Amino acid sequence: MRILADLLGLAILAWGSPALAQLAPVNELGLSMGHLHVAAPDREKEAKAWLALGGQLENNLSGNIPIGFPGVVVLIARDRAVSGGSAGSLIDHVAFRVPNLEAAVAKWKGIETWWKQGSWGLKIEPGVKPGQAFVTTPGGTKCEILEDKTLKAPIVFDHVHYYVDESRMREMEEFYAKMFGAKQVNGEPDTLSMPGAKLMFSKSVNPATTMGRSLDHIGFNMLNAQVLKAFATTLEQKGAKFDRPYESSSMGMIRTLDGFGTIVEITKAQGGYFDTKLLDATFYDVNEAGKRQGEISDRRQ
Repeated sequence: MRILADLLGLAILAWGSPALAQLAPVNELGLSMGHLHVAAPDREKEAKAWLALGGQLENNLSGNIPIGFPGVVVLIARDRAVSGGSAGSLIDHVAFRVPNLEAAVAKWKGIETWWKQGSWGLKIEPGVKPGQAFVTTPGGTKCEILEDKTLKAPIVFDHVHYYVDESRMREMEEFYAKMFGAKQVNGEPDTLSMPGAKLMFSKSVNPATTMGRSLDHIGFNMLNAQVLKAFATTLEQKGAKFDRPYESSSMGMIRTLDGFGTIVEITKAQGGYFDTKLLDATFYDVNEAGKRQGEISDRRQ
């Protein structure tokens, strides 16, 4: 596919050797941070922006373009209109850490200038405190960038930032703790920890749903189909509401409604985006719609 070849060439030629990316080890429930599912009217432009941030093109396992960072894979859906950017929605933004913020911003501004005539590039804005900046992708996903001088990698994923009505904030934190094993971070109010990412919660008034926006939803990862299927039963016993119940498909998934304005997708073996040795056998048995070879799929891919 030409677009993937072009993107791979950009990743190698423009940025040299990218950081080795992988997902974090799972917690006691078998979960770690997995993916961000984003959409844009022009996904080639969107993919180039995520590559410019420091991601790398990963194994092409689905209909999405996978851009990997240490701790998360960004899955860019096929071209489609979005109802708005992430800012102002329940997931207002996500965050990454870099070792040198000034150098990172200078590099991104250079790419912005280079791509200017083609309307490529990243919208870069200063932060409100030292060691902070904000970058918005062409499709509208807002990223907080934080400086961490102890960091050895060029960029790593840090957190997902939820903005929720104050009256429901505690309820939402308890939901993520109960359903997914997120743990309170000592000394950081309204902050939970999952392997590979923090979940931060701030007050807002009537945040918009994420579905249909540039950052449609996030996803957690499980290691294989067996544990994912068992976890679906556990979620049901805990009272979870499903947008899509467990299904046996190439990547396997559960889609749960969190009840606050977004979906949490739980998929299996997403480490395979970084290393195909981490895929399980079911990836090769069925396609994305759960159909075996020769069976007719009733779902659009």
